[in-house]
Amino acid sequence: MNYFKLKIDLSSEEEAKILYEAIYLEHIDSQIRSKAKMEREGKSIKIYVEAEDLSILKASIYSYLRWLTVAQNIYKICRRVKDNG
Repeated sequence: MNYFKLKIDLSSEEEAKILYEAIYLEHIDSQIRSKAKMEREGKSIKIYVEAEDLSILKASIYSYLRWLTVAQNIYKICRRVKDNG
C-alpha cells in the first residue's frame, strides 16, 4: 500500500475552516480508487491518502493540491474585497 500525509499550515483558523469546508465535498467524492482521511486542527488541514497503485496516489496528491490552491486563491480575493470594501 502506498500512502502520503500532507499537513498545510494556514494563517488563521478561519482560513483553515473555510478551505476545509470548500474542498470537503470533493474529498468525499474522491474515495473511488483511494482511501482518504481529512481533518482540520486549529490553523492546519491534515490529509492522509492510501492507494494500491502509485499512479492513483499521485493523482490524489495533485487533486488535493489543486483543490486547496483554488480555494485559497478565492479566499484571498474575497478577503481583499472585504478589507477594501
